[in-house]
Amino acid sequence: MEHEEPRGLLDRIGVLRHRCDLDLLVFFSRHPRVLLTSESLVRFLGDDDSEIARSLDVLLATGLLTRTQTPTHAARLYVFSSDGPHPDWLPSILHVASTAEGRRRLLAVLSERDDDESIGRRADFARRQAARPNARQVSTPRPDRTEENDA
Repeated sequence: MEHEEPRGLLDRIGVLRHRCDLDLLVFFSRHPRVLLTSESLVRFLGDDDSEIARSLDVLLATGLLTRTQTPTHAARLYVFSSDGPHPDWLPSILHVASTAEGRRRLLAVLSERDDDESIGRRADFARRQAARPNARQVSTPRPDRTEENDA
């Protein structure tokens, strides 16, 4: 399993779908207990806040990450747990991601998937738009122009 190909590993895991998912997984594995604001995560990772929020939801849903917030502070405590429900694949993915070549290959697979999902979303949108009945154009009546208005 140590030499498992990135594509096969990601297929077996089925959790990591986007580059930001992998970035957050590696970040929190290196910083298993950290107090951060959302803005700090955006600065550290360089992704936009919507991508980070979506990827955080992925890690939270897997049980690999827990998040707590106190009402008196904007920062949240993130706790990474490597002994959660996915301990079998976690060491493998972190091992592959620990080398520059492994990380590059993982990101290439995730990038392909992002492209495929983006194409699929655009095709779904186009199908929905084509299936919609043509909406009647409603125009706002304009006042009649008279010679007095032109003066």
